[in-house]
Amino acid sequence: MQTSAYDTRTRQPDLFIFRTNLSKKADFNRVKGSLLKLPGMRGCTIDLEDCDKVLRVECENIPFTAIVEEVARQGFFCEELTD
Repeated sequence: MQTSAYDTRTRQPDLFIFRTNLSKKADFNRVKGSLLKLPGMRGCTIDLEDCDKVLRVECENIPFTAIVEEVARQGFFCEELTD
């Protein structure tokens, strides 16, 4: 059986890494609840110990800008970390 590049059964989720100013678990939980409502969102975690307060997001077919905008809507800074 041949699969296309758009076959969601075999497609790996997108992984985005962001720098944020989230500093409390309660803030992350609020942002997480909002992000999980986005269609295609698989999950997210945060490292509050890291100086960049790194937010890790797994999703399908969501542009990184939509994630940045949703975090900003909750009142927090968010930018994609690149190599």
